[in-house]
Amino acid sequence: MPGTVVLVHHDLVVVIDPDVLIRRSVVAALNGLGLHGLAYGGWRDAARQLARIAPKLRAMPLPASINSFDCLDLWQRLSSVLGTSHRSLSVLPVTSMPGQRQASPGLSSHPVQLVARQLREAFHVRRSRQHQLAADDKPAVSVAEDRVLSLVREGKSNKRIASELCLSQRTVESHLRRLFRKLEVKNRTELALAAA
Repeated sequence: MPGTVVLVHHDLVVVIDPDVLIRRSVVAALNGLGLHGLAYGGWRDAARQLARIAPKLRAMPLPASINSFDCLDLWQRLSSVLGTSHRSLSVLPVTSMPGQRQASPGLSSHPVQLVARQLREAFHVRRSRQHQLAADDKPAVSVAEDRVLSLVREGKSNKRIASELCLSQRTVESHLRRLFRKLEVKNRTELALAAA
């Protein structure tokens, strides 16, 4: 009788077991831990289905905080869910080795490798998209405003900033008003702290 295999990569988990009831109970336990469980009856089915739903996996947002589970800790939690059955349970992390050689297009990879590659690629796309969205959330500060901001951080007055940048004092005040609005602050102290 084959056992249950659980592949873990950050918040995505693939459960492989021929018994649908065991798959459901393991996925329910994983979802309770804040992990996204995907269950399949076999490796080839998992590789085929993950390739089909890869765009959906890549579009999933990353959670605010990813609980990092030790595989041994996860194995103990899932063993308590499965009870005293005589089935074996394996919890394996999906890792990549530096300089890992990609399979040649002409050679077929083992389904386990295909599943692991899909999980890694989905996570990397999700993480890069989140970094891009975080960068887009920051207000765009012009070059002139950035120069004024750097001098405000140094604690210089409007008059001193104007003389150093060869600007009028009203132009410096205008830059500061825009910076207050963009960074949603009310005074110079908050501005210096927000820019730090």
